[in-house]
Amino acid sequence: MNQTNSIASAYSPPFRIVAKYFIAAIVSFFLMNLMLMINYNDINGHHFQPKILSITHIATLGFITMIIFGAMFQLVPVVLEVKLFSTILAEIQFWIYTVGVIGLVYKFWYFGSELSFTLPAIFLNAAIFIFAFNIIASMIRVKNWNLTGTFLAAAIFWLIVTAIAGILLAVNLDHPYIKINHLQYLKLHANVAFIGWVTMVIMGVSFKLIPMFTLSYGYELTFAKSSFVLINFGLFGINWIMHYADTGIYNMIFGIAITIGLILYLIQIYIIFKQRVRRKLDIGLKFSAVSFSMLGMSTLLGFSFLFFDYENITNLTLVYGFMIIVAYLSTLIVGQMYKIVPFLVWYHKYSSKVGIEKVPMLKDMFSEKLAELNLYLMLFGIIISVLAFLSEIILLLLIGFALLFVSSVIFSSNMIKVFRS
Repeated sequence: MNQTNSIASAYSPPFRIVAKYFIAAIVSFFLMNLMLMINYNDINGHHFQPKILSITHIATLGFITMIIFGAMFQLVPVVLEVKLFSTILAEIQFWIYTVGVIGLVYKFWYFGSELSFTLPAIFLNAAIFIFAFNIIASMIRVKNWNLTGTFLAAAIFWLIVTAIAGILLAVNLDHPYIKINHLQYLKLHANVAFIGWVTMVIMGVSFKLIPMFTLSYGYELTFAKSSFVLINFGLFGINWIMHYADTGIYNMIFGIAITIGLILYLIQIYIIFKQRVRRKLDIGLKFSAVSFSMLGMSTLLGFSFLFFDYENITNLTLVYGFMIIVAYLSTLIVGQMYKIVPFLVWYHKYSSKVGIEKVPMLKDMFSEKLAELNLYLMLFGIIISVLAFLSEIILLLLIGFALLFVSSVIFSSNMIKVFRS
């Protein structure tokens, strides 16, 4: 296998571009956990509620997607060995996107305010299309294509679909025109966003980062390729059937295809971990291992939804969303940030000074003991929160959210230490 052995190279964009996205995402992660803790009493029942929608979009747009933007600006040039088409566009995109996120989060929170949903959605779509153009313009110059590039190209396609669906839903909230239930399209929007955009990026990037961090060699990517085909087949399928009131057996067919695709991906990740030379898992990989376990549980839960009316079970949709956003995605991102950010800061600040003056080691750039505590608090917070949702014990939910908030404080302080190193 031909592997790039670093996440930085001569193709990397200026670090100030990537850092801007990472810092904004860290702030959003802190705010997400703070808002969950403060508003714990309102996080129950049906998922279509102003505060729940607002916090969800802090997580999905402010934290998860902001991180992915920064990571792709860094990794696409390195992995595909091509310069980013335009750093100026990346800079412009950041500010347009940030305005859109703030506007949409505010509008969801104050649902009845006179500000339209459409206006912030226009900002978000403009930023997303700038991003898509920038990445596509970079990708068309690639000479040596690989599997990671294929996953990332598919992710860009699904990002565009997600953005278009988002603005159409925003317009519908301002001026209802959709004949089918708005919530059915919201479900489609969420599935395309989490599976087509976010998870497709994670899958592609993981085939680059996990082998590099674990020193894994000597495996085939057969399961990864099958996973790509099945998941995209399922995504195209649900985008077809969800425009009809009665999705019938097709919903089950495409849902099963996506489920099998995700399971094959997890099998591929297991194979990569099994083939690792570096047997001991550092803190970043421990977070990743927890995340992949949570993805497995979330996948099985989502699969079970194909066979019963899950919306009639109190808080079950909240459990599902929480498992995806916090248990799966947040733990993975936090873990990877512990791997990526210290290296990038070190690379851009100190790599040119090696042998000339004393430079810090990567392990000295943040507290690993605090990072371990970060992991355990996050894990216990997730478990307690899920139990609280299922038992409907509000006080238990406060405890779970409080643990998650403390873990986010530890993570934020560690990241501040890294950036100030």
